[in-house]
Amino acid sequence: MIGQLGMIGLAPGLPAAVRARIELLRERARAGLAVTCGGVSMEPAIARGDVVMVRSGWPRTGDVAAFVTRGGQLELHRLLAHAPLVGWWVHGGDNQVAPDLGLVHRAQLVGVAVGYWRAPGLATRARAVLRLARAAVRGAAPHPR
Repeated sequence: MIGQLGMIGLAPGLPAAVRARIELLRERARAGLAVTCGGVSMEPAIARGDVVMVRSGWPRTGDVAAFVTRGGQLELHRLLAHAPLVGWWVHGGDNQVAPDLGLVHRAQLVGVAVGYWRAPGLATRARAVLRLARAAVRGAAPHPR
């Protein structure tokens, strides 16, 4: 019985390239890995373009975790439930327009989100463009802020 449970929990079939990517990202996460969010599944907590700091560590239910999918993509999702005997987590995005739940094995986890920086909004970008335009009209280089 114990042997069967152990076999279920191994996340079989991960390609060698995916395993290598997981190890590389885990190594980087030890010092802090900055990940730019490319999707909307975690809105409103994390928006597209936000930079999320990921550090290695064991997650708890409710944490936002970074993991590598079987296809090799790095994803950020909230961990909703855990089956500790077999090592599987149920994960999902916060922006639940449609069901977006999945399973990820602990062997695929890279780390836990520990903080984030908001991407510049439209107003911030508009001010930057306006500052550049004024500088161009004056013939001077803009001062960084």
